[in-house]
Amino acid sequence: MATGSTACLTIDLGALESNYRVLQTVARESEVAAVVKADGYGIGWKPVIETLWDAGCHRFFVARVDEGIGLRSLLPNAIVYVFDGAVPGTENDLREHRLVPVINTIEQLRRWQQISVRSGSNSPLATALHVDTGMLRFGITPGEAKQLAAEPAHLEGLDVQLVLSHLASADEPSSDQAERQLKLFREVRSALPIGLASLANSAGLYRDPAFHFDVVRPGYAMFGGNPQPELDNPNPMAPVVSLAAPVLQVRQAEPGDTVGYGATHTFDRPARLATIGIGYADGFLRSGSNRGWVGLDGQRLPVVGRVSMDLVTIDITGFGGEIGEGTMVEVIGPNRTIDDVATDAGTIGYEILTSLGRRYRRRYVGVRNSIHSKSRSGKS
Repeated sequence: MATGSTACLTIDLGALESNYRVLQTVARESEVAAVVKADGYGIGWKPVIETLWDAGCHRFFVARVDEGIGLRSLLPNAIVYVFDGAVPGTENDLREHRLVPVINTIEQLRRWQQISVRSGSNSPLATALHVDTGMLRFGITPGEAKQLAAEPAHLEGLDVQLVLSHLASADEPSSDQAERQLKLFREVRSALPIGLASLANSAGLYRDPAFHFDVVRPGYAMFGGNPQPELDNPNPMAPVVSLAAPVLQVRQAEPGDTVGYGATHTFDRPARLATIGIGYADGFLRSGSNRGWVGLDGQRLPVVGRVSMDLVTIDITGFGGEIGEGTMVEVIGPNRTIDDVATDAGTIGYEILTSLGRRYRRRYVGVRNSIHSKSRSGKS
């Protein structure tokens, strides 16, 4: 394993492309869009969207309008949806950069419609409607959706290209909430059968084909996360990220010694310790203190003491090989997945993935010359 003074995050773009193709197979006849918000789930939006575009993905979802503007600058021909919708003050940016707002409130709908009227264009503005089917987080109510269907004047000047909702519990096999949301979404679609329909996220895509509709919206699964972590099944996704951190110091501990802030771990035996150059500022969450492990040569080295901002201490007493300053240990990798790290930190893999810090050396592998570089740039 390579050495260095800084932790190294490796992103396998070949695995990302492979995952997208696997998701296409699972989706059957449905189109696979890509959710690339939060800087491509923390691994770098530019290489992510270039790879996905080259793999055949032409429909993308982001959270904020500035993310959409950045994506549009790179992919002039992509369809780009903004989950936040037509937030006050962003309407002109949405229109100028040909971004499709995911309308979440009747007030947003009215403002977006006014932009269409004021523009005086004969071309209606591209629009998506988000209908809340039970998450109670975002979106117009089913009753409001049905009212729009009954009073089409509210949609004049708008081209509703997509009607979507979001599943709250698709990754929990014991919950029937997903089925209840599916039933309600079908009722909405029966009353409002305009545009394409989209319901399934990563977990919904794997739950049942009934959730697929016209467009599926995976995010986490594309980046290697297990779409059904509650089931005792192998993860069908290839790992996209791996993370290695360097040993900065090796030292000895004696019985009664304590380690880290708050002295939360006391040794009852002689121990050999290593300090590695990673901490909660790098996304190694503080909740992982005294829990979990890192790997080296197939061996598990437990985390001891509290995780600090820049450093983590591991117990290497039982390690059967050489280890010293500059040795790189596996934090995330083939033997320790994102979901494993999340479990030890008491959270979900999404948080681990999107918390990966900016101080890493980033190494992209699996890069190939784009066979669609001309269409990506808008040239023919």
